[in-house]
Amino acid sequence: MLTRLYRWFHELMHRPLQVFWICLAAALIGVVLDGTAFRLWSLNRDHEILKTRISEARERSRQLAFRIQKSQELGFIERAARDQFDLVKEGDLVFIFSDDGTENLEKSSRKEMQR
Repeated sequence: MLTRLYRWFHELMHRPLQVFWICLAAALIGVVLDGTAFRLWSLNRDHEILKTRISEARERSRQLAFRIQKSQELGFIERAARDQFDLVKEGDLVFIFSDDGTENLEKSSRKEMQR
């Protein structure tokens, strides 16, 4: 049995293409069983996520820099105060919407549907 194994190995060494494929298969099996392939894939995925987060942070930084620059202008401060605190300027047209009108309309349409 040992001599057969020796002959098979000796014949195999005279076929370089088969030796190449056997070594390649052994290397791939080693990489998969070692977990290196999964770690490489995981690192690549994390890299993509971090690139996306960095680009989002840069965009947010640009927006904040623009707002800081604009906040030095009086018109921007006035507009921000109006929007944030619901303030109006003299001469502004103010619309006030009431919820009562829509509720009465809904009740009347329900009554008509029941008839």
